[in-house]
Order: sequence, then structure tokens, then C-alpha cells
Amino acid sequence: MKKLILVALLTMGLNGFAQEAGKKSGADKMLQKMTTELSLTADQQAAIRPIVEEQVALKKDSKENPDHADANKEKGKELSKKIKGMLTPTQLEIQKANMEKAKAEEKSGKKEGKE
Repeated sequence: MKKLILVALLTMGLNGFAQEAGKKSGADKMLQKMTTELSLTADQQAAIRPIVEEQVALKKDSKENPDHADANKEKGKELSKKIKGMLTPTQLEIQKANMEKAKAEEKSGKKEGKE
């Protein structure tokens, strides 16, 4: 019986650890994508990482607490401005082009879904 309880506690602990690791992976994925697309330097990555982690946390909070969505959206815009302030003019152009492309793909996907 003691072994069963011990196994159950260990399983819960490992599950919690895996969930914590999963939270970071969203920020890591976003930062990796930005690094690849924008050719971020190591210094830029280090400066942007905490901002991206905060953005991921805001998105999660908005999903869990829909009444926070508007406030989180405003905070997210402020964080995006901080990131843009860290980018070079060339990186900003690339980011703008990528955003426009994503919006166009999203609109075309919505149109196809409605038809």
C-alpha cells in the first residue's frame, strides 16, 4: 500500500514537472521562430526572452480568465512595442512582411472555411 501511494505521488510530481516544462516550450518555440525568421543575435535573444515569456503567460491567462482578455491584449501590445524597439530596421521590415503574410493566410483560411 505504501508503495502504491509513493508511486502515485511520484507520478503527480512528474506530471507537474512536465506541465511546467510545457509552459516554457511555448516561449521557446516563439523565440526560436523569431530567431530563425529575423536572425536575432544572442544579445537580442537574451533581451527578448523574458518579454516573450510574459506574452505567453498573458495568452494563457486570457484563455483561463476571459474577463482579463482586454487588459491582457493591451499589455501584449506594449510588450510587442518593446520587442520592436530591440530590432534593427531590416528585422522590422521582415517582421512586418511576415505579419502581413500571416494575416492574409488567416483571411483566406476563414473564407475557405465559410464556403
